[in-house]
Amino acid sequence: MLNCLSLLLTFFLLSSCTTGYENNGKEVRWHTWNEGSGHQSYKINADSKTFVTLTHDYGKDNVHAFYCGQIIEKADGKTFRAINNFYACDKKYVYLFEKIIVGADPTSFKVLSYYLAEDKNDYYWEGKAITVKDKTSFVLLGKDDNWQTQWAKDQYNGYFLPDGSISGIDYETFRPAPQTSTNHSGNYAVDKNRVYFENKVVTNADPSSFKEVDWNIGQDKFRVYKGEKPTQLKDYNRLNKIGRSMYTDGITIYDADFYILPDADAATFKCIGENWYKDRKHVWWNTSLLPDVDVDTFSPIKNYCFRYGKKEEYNSCDFNYGKDAYHVFFQDSIILGADPNSFEIIDFPDAESWTIFDKNRIYSGNKTLQLQEYLIKMYGEQ
Repeated sequence: MLNCLSLLLTFFLLSSCTTGYENNGKEVRWHTWNEGSGHQSYKINADSKTFVTLTHDYGKDNVHAFYCGQIIEKADGKTFRAINNFYACDKKYVYLFEKIIVGADPTSFKVLSYYLAEDKNDYYWEGKAITVKDKTSFVLLGKDDNWQTQWAKDQYNGYFLPDGSISGIDYETFRPAPQTSTNHSGNYAVDKNRVYFENKVVTNADPSSFKEVDWNIGQDKFRVYKGEKPTQLKDYNRLNKIGRSMYTDGITIYDADFYILPDADAATFKCIGENWYKDRKHVWWNTSLLPDVDVDTFSPIKNYCFRYGKKEEYNSCDFNYGKDAYHVFFQDSIILGADPNSFEIIDFPDAESWTIFDKNRIYSGNKTLQLQEYLIKMYGEQ
């Protein structure tokens, strides 16, 4: 489970080049550069006479500590020190980036990797206390420098990192569940007695035969499970996936939770783009049937953008808008009065976001100069 801290770190490293602090003796400035906005700098509220750069991102003066040019709330500048470019501490608190790690002891805190740290009382995973019951028997079930590591244990509990504990595990056999697909979440664990999903027990699941067969989908010798919940399906391997969230065994269509999709014809059922599905008689937005739809003429609406003054297709289709010869639909509802022949979704460079419109009305966005020019070109004076 890739959490927000990991995503932010990866994005930062890949897309941004930070030039850091500059102290000329009169003022302290923070400099950044990225591809979108180029070089930028601004003065920070620091005392230039006592300011020191600690790492690329951390700095301090006699009063405040700073992360990426911003004052760290509650930090004490006099006692603040950087452990590395991600972790720091002062006389009261430990920090990951600019955030306080709640409960961490600064006098005994040790960084073991970006993800794992410890103090005299507990272990911490990405800045959150695991609340380990017995540190002496604590074992991480995976590498401490890998975001995909999600399980740990001590002699009393299993731990789904860092979001919860499970009591009553069998210490010797507790481990992440086997996986048969590269598209796995890693959110299942087993021991000789039970199966676990995150910090919940999967009731009546058979641990000896249980495997994760797809993202948050498990299978034992009896049935298929979605998360911790048993489903009516017996064998996941007999299913073929349709689009992102539908399945078929050749006879029946099942939704993402493996409930039967009523009225669906398996022989003609297909995904026609993102959240859209249809068969010979029906159209669905996810699992919701569209009313009064003309199946033969229905299609998801394509998105366009203008690059170098030229209209270009942005992607295959929109997640939420579709149309037939008579109606425009937002998800499973008809947009009353919308004109299907002129309804479009375009990203104009002078607009703040996507503009959704037809020749008669703007449904989302503003009537920018480029939109007005486009409407005149297509439909004459408006």
